[in-house]
Amino acid sequence: MSEKTKLFGAVACVAVVAACLGGPAAAAWPDHPINLIVVAGAGGGSDFTFRLLARELEKAGQPINVINQAQGGGIVGYTTYTSAKPDGYTLGQLSPYAQFKILGQANFTAASFTPIALVNVDPSAVHVATNSKLKSLGDVVAALKKDPASLKISCGGTCSASWDIPFVSLMLAEGIDVAKINLIPAQGSAAGLQELASGGLDVVLCSIPETDALKDAGLVKTVGVLASERLARYPNVPTAKEETGKDVTGGTWRGVAGPAGMDPALVARIETAVHKAYDAESFQKGMSDRGFGTKFLDAAGFASFLKAHEAQTKQVMEALGVAKKP
Repeated sequence: MSEKTKLFGAVACVAVVAACLGGPAAAAWPDHPINLIVVAGAGGGSDFTFRLLARELEKAGQPINVINQAQGGGIVGYTTYTSAKPDGYTLGQLSPYAQFKILGQANFTAASFTPIALVNVDPSAVHVATNSKLKSLGDVVAALKKDPASLKISCGGTCSASWDIPFVSLMLAEGIDVAKINLIPAQGSAAGLQELASGGLDVVLCSIPETDALKDAGLVKTVGVLASERLARYPNVPTAKEETGKDVTGGTWRGVAGPAGMDPALVARIETAVHKAYDAESFQKGMSDRGFGTKFLDAAGFASFLKAHEAQTKQVMEALGVAKKP
């Protein structure tokens, strides 16, 4: 074999390897507009987060069409993008989803998605009225240990979701019969907090920024946050571990995902673009100004995060007795 033939063969092998590592689709992305499905309505935290992120992603050279599909608690939106072609041009919001399958409402699992990057985490927190007899998270735990049904607790929205799952996990860790806890759905956190301030509820579970107005008015107090450490914006609010010794965390979270089966090279390219958008000063400032937490996980880290989400949700919903029997 001539040296020229050997050289040609080596070049050909390199070309084949390069094509396997990242085909033309990955290299070209994005070369036309992208649809980004938000599984929540216009004007809320999810809408704000993804429109802010989309403005940064558009700097990659293509328009981002943000489409709100909140119907069915987000099931419509999830169905839209998990059913799309896995070419990187229909992406979507991935937020707490495990409850749908457990409740028999939809069949989404981690395998339904291609996780790309986590960009936001807002921990759940426990709020009481300022004039409540409950002065601490320890008081809430003590009351529920004495009588699990004694407190009227609002989920700050739909129960078996973002805000109450970690709270119930904490109560399980405290040995409380959580099936007897009086969890009450609300028409969003704002409605639950207003009811709390007027004396109709004992506890509301939601994020801390949502309480700012009522807290400033002297009507609501936050007694604990389900985070691994105190939040920089709310340094006076203790963590669950500080109050109870139980290191239980959780809340809502938002990330970018696509349908199952996306090319790993394409995923890596989109992950890099999302990371750049996440790091942008305008994104960080916009999130901070609204009190939303930022946290980045790459595709691999996000995939592990989803497994933990499914396990925690399943444990809590089975303990509550609301899981649909197979």
